[in-house]
Amino acid sequence: MSQVVGLDIGASAVRAAEIDLGPGTPVLLRFGQVGLPPGAIVDGEIRDQTAVTDAIGRLWRNAQFESVSVVVGLAGLRAITREVDLPYVPDAEVDSAVRFQSEEVIPFPPDKTILSAQVLTDYQGADGAKMRRVLVAAAHRELVDAVIAVVERAGLLVEGVDLVSSALVRALVDPKHMSEQPEAVVSVGAGLTVVVVHQQGRPQFVRTIGTGGNAATAAVAAALDLPLADAEAVKRRLGEPVPQVQAAERAVQEPIGELVSEIRNSVQYFASLPGRAPVARIMMTGGGSRLRGLVEQLQVQARIPVQVVSPLARLDLSQLDLRPDQAAAIDPVLSAPIGLALPEPSSGVKKFNLVPPEVAQRAAVRKITRTVTFAAAAVAVLVVAVSGLRFYQVHSAQSDVNALTGEIARLNAEKPLYSKAQAVADALRQSENQVAALTAGIPDWYAVVQGLAKQNPDQLAVTSFAGTARSPSTATSASAPTSSQSTTAAAPGQIGTISATVTGTYSGNVNCNPYADFIGDVGAPMFGTPQSSGPQCPTTNGTTTVTFPATIPVLPSASLATQGCYNVLHPAPACPAATKGS
Repeated sequence: MSQVVGLDIGASAVRAAEIDLGPGTPVLLRFGQVGLPPGAIVDGEIRDQTAVTDAIGRLWRNAQFESVSVVVGLAGLRAITREVDLPYVPDAEVDSAVRFQSEEVIPFPPDKTILSAQVLTDYQGADGAKMRRVLVAAAHRELVDAVIAVVERAGLLVEGVDLVSSALVRALVDPKHMSEQPEAVVSVGAGLTVVVVHQQGRPQFVRTIGTGGNAATAAVAAALDLPLADAEAVKRRLGEPVPQVQAAERAVQEPIGELVSEIRNSVQYFASLPGRAPVARIMMTGGGSRLRGLVEQLQVQARIPVQVVSPLARLDLSQLDLRPDQAAAIDPVLSAPIGLALPEPSSGVKKFNLVPPEVAQRAAVRKITRTVTFAAAAVAVLVVAVSGLRFYQVHSAQSDVNALTGEIARLNAEKPLYSKAQAVADALRQSENQVAALTAGIPDWYAVVQGLAKQNPDQLAVTSFAGTARSPSTATSASAPTSSQSTTAAAPGQIGTISATVTGTYSGNVNCNPYADFIGDVGAPMFGTPQSSGPQCPTTNGTTTVTFPATIPVLPSASLATQGCYNVLHPAPACPAATKGS
């Protein structure tokens, strides 16, 4: 899986989101946030590195992120974007050309500036020359170094440094349903508000306002004479019919009005720029966007639709056990970390990366070192495993040799006993063969009677029975008191013959059908096809009596050697009584 972690260092908390960027919808795997003490971050600048480093470390332990490589976001008055028009240069030379002209558009000293660029469009200038319009991200070196320092001190690797403004667009703008008109994304944080205007997913204008939700908290604290923590709790209860809360609501109207005015002016200023179209709508996010009355006042003053949007709407949340109320609580604060982890929607556009060259080189060396270390450890483990396997194989082979030597000695000692036993076994086998030869041609009459009972059709009964064995050397017979003998040609392999009289009584005229049933039913595996001189089927007073003689060949499968009911060498369990249909 391609897993990326976005890390946002805000004024009130550090937040991170880990996303699987495999095929299909991105999957949110893990997220978390840890609060920062007041004053740790001011205007996007890190003032207390120890507190921020500790918060990042606790965040990774609490959320149990799998990756230690992160894309971190920058926001503040020293992280900006500018549009630059250049004579056409190849993609590989864009960064160099931008740096050459950076003094004209970037307010930081060139040696203190980290730059990254994205090509917006190619066009033809007034003189017919081919031109490129480029969006430049720039950050002061001190801002970038401070962010990278706290992240690395927390034990993480900085894979990329991006602007929060670009991350907000990636998190909230669906590339499948983009408007052709410009739209504004407004993220109201605790200490800063970021306004970014995009057109079809490409940022066109960014402004950072140096106020946010903390201004309203400070107003509540001053009006009610409360500590900031208590004032924050009261601010979250705005709208309740409680005198203290109502006083707080009156206190926040001034900071809300100032923030609304700044946002409206930013949007209107963009629309006034040459070649720009009016903003079609404003999308709100960030923890401060939930401030009571903010969205409504902004809609009235800006006179365009204002919507609170969700970064979770574009993600697969199936890996998380989130209730709707839990998702609503985290939704406004995850836009930046989610956007930092997401790629640019267009494969032809690269993300901004404000990682200084020496940091990138250091990360590459660390990655190579880690890979080599893992490879060396794997080789060492393999060597130990192979050595252990060879030792085990030698030890096992020696044990097998010792066991075989002992077995040979035991067999040599038992040779005399084995010879006597072999002689007895040979004599027994010879006797068994003789008995088998004798019994192979003798019918097992008990089994024969059972087999005949099973195959005899219903309502027909054998009223006389005589069994005669055929054998080259012996003959035995079993007969009923009244037997009739009939002479017929022997069936192939026949070992005996049954001569029987079969009788049955039926209601109505059955046309001798039971006779045909008997001739058809009685047969393999024990019997050949019955022979008969024909039935007598008189009908008297509505009752038909069917009587006929039958001569039935007995086949080898009915022999004593096969059935074994009386096999003296290998006696079978007592043969069960013959049961019709069993």
